Amino acid sequence: MNAQDNEHTTLHVIVNDQPLLHFDRNRPLSDKQAEYLDTLDRKFDAGIELQGEWLEQPNLEQRARWMALALMEGILYQEDEKAAASLAWLATRLPDLKQVKAIVDENGAQFDLIFDREYQPHQVVHFDGLDS
Repeated sequence: MNAQDNEHTTLHVIVNDQPLLHFDRNRPLSDKQAEYLDTLDRKFDAGIELQGEWLEQPNLEQRARWMALALMEGILYQEDEKAAASLAWLATRLPDLKQVKAIVDENGAQFDLIFDREYQPHQVVHFDGLDS
């Protein structure tokens, strides 16, 4: 496997254009971690509240949005275990998810689940002679 293939197995979390977290799908979960994610799935089977609406049988997209919200809460409130569990759930249940991209400001957090683009760090380009 080359380095480019390895990039496709990584889920990146980008907040305000800064990479904050990543999950390497090549690294297996411990039995305890996998069991916890299965427990979360069973809780979802009982229904969830998402943005003020009760969903009796949430589909995968609704579950993913709920987990992305939990991920953002974990990051914003420095709840590392919550953020880690949410990221692991998203990475293992949505194998094609490449990025969770969020903007956090005084109005709250907005995020997108990105399936069609790998994370690419910004490239800084310097132009000589423009300062004169």
